[in-house]
Amino acid sequence: MPPIRLPGAARRLLAVLLPSLLVLLLLWLALPRLLGLAAEHWLAVPGLEELQVDVEEVGGDHARLREVRAVYQSAGGDRYRIALHNIAIDYSLPGGQVERLDVASGELELLTGQTAPPSPWPLLEWPDLPLGEAQVRDLRVTVTWPDRPERPRLEARGDFRLRQTAGQWQAEFRPDADLLRITAIAPQAPDTALEIHAEWLPAAGPAADARLSIGRQPTQQAATLLAQLPLPVLAALGRHLGLALPPGEIGGSVRLQAEALLGEMAGSVRALSGEAEFADTHLQATTAPLALELSGKLRFAWQPPAAQLELLPGLRWQLALDGEQALHASGRQETAFAIRHDNGVAVSEGELAFAVQSPQWGHWHAALRRLTLHGGTDLADWNSADAQLRLQGQLPPWQQKTMRVGEMKATGDATLHWSRSTEVRSELTMQVGVGRLSWLSDPPLRVNASTWQVKAVALAKADDPFGPSLVVQGEASSPQLTAVLAGRPDKTLTLGASRLQLLRFRPAGRSAPGDAGDAPNKGGAGEAEGELLLSADALHIGNWPSPDLRARLRLDGDALRADGTLRLQQMDVLSFAGSHALERGCGKATLATQQNLPKLGQLLQPRPPALLKLALLAGEADAHFTVDWCTKSTPRFDVKGKLQARAVALGWERARVEGLRTTLQLDGLQPLRGRLQLAARDGKLATGTSLSDLDVDLALAAQTLSVRALQVKLLGGSVGSEPLDLPWPPSEKTLPLQVRQIDLGQLLALLQVQDLSGSGQLGGVLPIAWRDGGVEVDNGELSSAGGGTIKYTPPLLTPDNPGLQALRNFHFQQLGVRLWYGSEGAYRTRATLEGSNPDFYSGYPVRFRLNINGQLPGLFRAALFSGDFNRHILEQLQSGKLE
Repeated sequence: MPPIRLPGAARRLLAVLLPSLLVLLLLWLALPRLLGLAAEHWLAVPGLEELQVDVEEVGGDHARLREVRAVYQSAGGDRYRIALHNIAIDYSLPGGQVERLDVASGELELLTGQTAPPSPWPLLEWPDLPLGEAQVRDLRVTVTWPDRPERPRLEARGDFRLRQTAGQWQAEFRPDADLLRITAIAPQAPDTALEIHAEWLPAAGPAADARLSIGRQPTQQAATLLAQLPLPVLAALGRHLGLALPPGEIGGSVRLQAEALLGEMAGSVRALSGEAEFADTHLQATTAPLALELSGKLRFAWQPPAAQLELLPGLRWQLALDGEQALHASGRQETAFAIRHDNGVAVSEGELAFAVQSPQWGHWHAALRRLTLHGGTDLADWNSADAQLRLQGQLPPWQQKTMRVGEMKATGDATLHWSRSTEVRSELTMQVGVGRLSWLSDPPLRVNASTWQVKAVALAKADDPFGPSLVVQGEASSPQLTAVLAGRPDKTLTLGASRLQLLRFRPAGRSAPGDAGDAPNKGGAGEAEGELLLSADALHIGNWPSPDLRARLRLDGDALRADGTLRLQQMDVLSFAGSHALERGCGKATLATQQNLPKLGQLLQPRPPALLKLALLAGEADAHFTVDWCTKSTPRFDVKGKLQARAVALGWERARVEGLRTTLQLDGLQPLRGRLQLAARDGKLATGTSLSDLDVDLALAAQTLSVRALQVKLLGGSVGSEPLDLPWPPSEKTLPLQVRQIDLGQLLALLQVQDLSGSGQLGGVLPIAWRDGGVEVDNGELSSAGGGTIKYTPPLLTPDNPGLQALRNFHFQQLGVRLWYGSEGAYRTRATLEGSNPDFYSGYPVRFRLNINGQLPGLFRAALFSGDFNRHILEQLQSGKLE
């Protein structure tokens, strides 16, 4: 039988069918409410738009319909399409009651429409429909969103049953082995509420339970909701509704208790408050290495224009992020923490404490002490935010290239300001303790434990907080730093109060769009650039003067550049400039100075013992050196440059020199290479002996020392060397110093032995060797160039010593001396004299030898500078015996 439109003759049958259809319609109109649509979609019954019925059989108390199709259009624009197939109806015409409605299969399709204009809440009257029981054994329900094609369609299929008793409806829907049961209890009195109880009882997994209470007059009675909801069910439903939830495993449940004051218009709410308790909540994402756990209670309240969210004591959470940027964060509320919003301003109350741990940033304990949001009614509307955090933590050991930093601890405060229209600004004030800082060079350098006060500010554009617009500024200061070479505790560098000022730092290593004057990026988007100022007071290196350091450092991609000065008593004494390639571990620098020597002498305070007696009396000096190094693979350190001094007058202990010109040309350290040139007009030795025409020119190559010039006039004669080449280091070959026409009287005066004098001239050769860091004389020979005298006239006569009696007025025809002197100070001399004393045995010829041995460390220093000879020379002389 084809479908027909019911004629007026079938009105009695329609009167029986319409209540049944209305029951189905009211039941399925409840579905949008369960999915979160506006309340008027199920409170306002839409009108029937179209109805088609295919009747198979009609009896006195029984009817069979092949098919019923209906289309309903709600006031909100939602469209419902209902199709029922193979319908059996048992009814009572006299009682106007449908005893049973049995439907073999059916489809209910909901196509959502546009939001309806606001309308007042209707009076909730529970209809007493003439229906006892209804069943649809195979019902397919679908919900689609025509205006949201990206949202997936919601679909369910199963057995549906409906029962009505006095004042109560109960509907059950069984998709597969699961069960959805909804029980509605009508208000029993005008001041009572409609009670709706929804239960979800799956065959496997947690159950859900919700109880809704709403008054007959919604605007005058508060609506309440008490629900126990498994989060997997909510997540699945949310994804069907198009919520952007991360895919993965979601577990746990939430217990929700809420109360709402409804507004005048249908679907509106005047106030909302309640409490949510999460139990064993966890999320394990499958598309990202993310895991979240949550357990505890929170309260919420909302009444325009104010709202509040409060985390209650005992709330625990944990967040884990794996991968390259691994992070683990957790927190437990010991006290309540709330965020209150009123008139566009949200302010926090209490502290939100949490801990963060990661391989990159270490282990931190933090507390959000203040949070303020401005200018919005929801998260999408905020235009500025301010936050203050208290931080305390330990950073992991950090190593890059040739530097390693360990045992770093920090504590302090951080503030954050965000503005949607302008910038992101963060300020940090902390105290940082560094337990160990090392340069892994050869030999390695270690900086002992230090404490730093750090202040930093980070600025970025609001739409690019971590991109090229990010700029960091700040400063760090430390009262003292101590650096020690490994294995050399005597080689210690101590820096006084130090301050590192960060003028600019861009982690991205490129100029922000629109920045004028910034140099173009040279190393790529992943490299950093920045500029720092470093100042350190009193660089203590042993007993040497303690200069102050002032330097400017610039980081440009893979290169660190620096320039600055060393200062003594606020005066610049040395300037430097250089760069270090971080990737290769190599660098190069220049050192330069230009000084007035008397002024420099005043600045060199304090001095090491070796320089205490140095007096810079006149002259100018300038120097320029280049230094280059590498600290990776094959370590290398080398210096090249030149030092020049002009018109120098200086003194050292009791020695003086004037009109000195000197040039030091350094061509390298590994091996040592260069040239030293000295020239002086005149001077004076420690003993008062004058010297003049000093000329020294030494050139050092890789394995050769070239003596180009070595001459000086003193003691009435000269000492010097012919040009020659020596192996370097000069451990196997000696430098022969030629002694010519030295006045014996002046030579004996060097010894400063009272009552000892002489006359005559000496010449010979002194072979000079360099061993173990000291000067040696290896079998030197001096002899007289003719006759002369030696007179030793002590006031006390020594009749038992004929040798000393002969020396009181000894006239020699021949004098020879052999001399050995070791670098440790041991000396040995053998003198041979031939002659006579007119006053001793009537001038009888005398020949004797005099041997003097002993220790005289610093012989050459004493002769040249101090003049302080050991008294045992005299003792040796007085004990000498004739042979």
